[in-house]
Amino acid sequence: MVNVLAYGAYIPVWRLSRDEISKASSVPSAGGEKAVASWDEDSLSMAVEAGIDCLTGVNPKEVDGLFFASTSPPFREKNASSIIASALDLRKDVTTADFTNTTKAGTAALKAAVDAVKAGSAKKILVVAGECMVATPSSDLEQLYGDAAAALLVGEDEGIAKISDFFSVVEPIPGPWKRSMDVFPQRFESKLDLRYGFIKNTVEAMQGLLKKHGLSIKDFSKLTFNAPDPRGYFEIAGRMGADPKQIQDPMFKNVGLTGAVHPLFLLVAALEKAQSEEKILCAGYGDGCDAFYVETTNKIEDLKGSRRATSIYLKSKRMLPTYEEYLDFKRLREKAQPERPRASVVTYWRDEKMLLPLYGRKCGKCGAITYPIERCCFICGEKDNYEEVKIARKGKVYTFTFDYLYGPGFAYGESAALNPSIRVVADMEDGCRLFLELSDCKPDPKEVYIDMPIELTFRFMCERSNFRFYSWRGRPIRE
Repeated sequence: MVNVLAYGAYIPVWRLSRDEISKASSVPSAGGEKAVASWDEDSLSMAVEAGIDCLTGVNPKEVDGLFFASTSPPFREKNASSIIASALDLRKDVTTADFTNTTKAGTAALKAAVDAVKAGSAKKILVVAGECMVATPSSDLEQLYGDAAAALLVGEDEGIAKISDFFSVVEPIPGPWKRSMDVFPQRFESKLDLRYGFIKNTVEAMQGLLKKHGLSIKDFSKLTFNAPDPRGYFEIAGRMGADPKQIQDPMFKNVGLTGAVHPLFLLVAALEKAQSEEKILCAGYGDGCDAFYVETTNKIEDLKGSRRATSIYLKSKRMLPTYEEYLDFKRLREKAQPERPRASVVTYWRDEKMLLPLYGRKCGKCGAITYPIERCCFICGEKDNYEEVKIARKGKVYTFTFDYLYGPGFAYGESAALNPSIRVVADMEDGCRLFLELSDCKPDPKEVYIDMPIELTFRFMCERSNFRFYSWRGRPIRE
């Protein structure tokens, strides 16, 4: 039997009111708000954040594989899962794989992880999913889409929930789709896709799963699945004969629909509040459907309150004041782009251990922890006598400045005159002093101050030499 050992999630701090979108686009507002990834976040960086949440209290060296799912990966040809595995400090001999090009990528990745554990090729696999989707401005999808990430650690050890066999169906429905050259998703006939794609396949997969295991829809406390719009959830409940109260809150009003992430994201939300011996039905749709269920054990209580998951991140939020700022976050407004300086991809590869899992040095003579790793100790001058250690994830601001020369948009060649960077020197809990940029806050002395508590966050740093660079920034602690 394969079990869920831990869960985690991530929701960006920024939200955009759908009323703001309505004002700018003259499209009726769907109400509520949607989660918006910051200018330095994407599906990869958010997946790292969800993975960190999931691995709280877990030794990352015990994980044997990492599978990443997304319809919006940052690379068209490059394994994003390898970067995520490094950032999470997994071993070098783990299995990594990317699952993409379909909104059922999340459940497909989970199924592959379960199959690998069953086959004995791995004992523990971390499945992470992240979405940072961009919709055509003024379209209905612009109000539907939200950004988020989720993570599940599965393995053969006793866990918080047992995972059933999967039941899958396939359907080559026309849409939606994106070609390799498309920026925005395209659709053929949404009603056809809804009726003969989503509804048909999701009901067929769910019913097939119930028949396979001799269960009734009434046996489940919650139903978690992705739908193309909020009404789709009630349509499925009606077709399945389920009580609408069994539907896990799809979080459309405060997050949005998160594509391949959504089935796992809602499963995490259900697990957060589940009691022992509950059954939760989960399905992921996309050119077919994967369905499975989990049955919680008495260990479910062990994880309560130990993760931020969806509950903490839902409450920790800031509102984007304007639609225009949202367009800037998504890089949808054309701006003058000065020539960007080049950067060394080889140096980035050479310094991987410092930049991705964030290792510093601990002096063998004076015990000082410093960053970056150099041959000589910054404090006592001792040469070639140190061990590599992971830098603490929390600290306080020692001093700060607002940089009007290189702002956040410098990663894309934009001026910092109106939007300066926040640069800080921070004293971390292990005594290491770091020079960092801060994200998720404004360059305002009321928001940034001496002794301000901060935590590290994995972010997209810049795009230079036709490559995307990732590392760590600071942010106000989210509680």
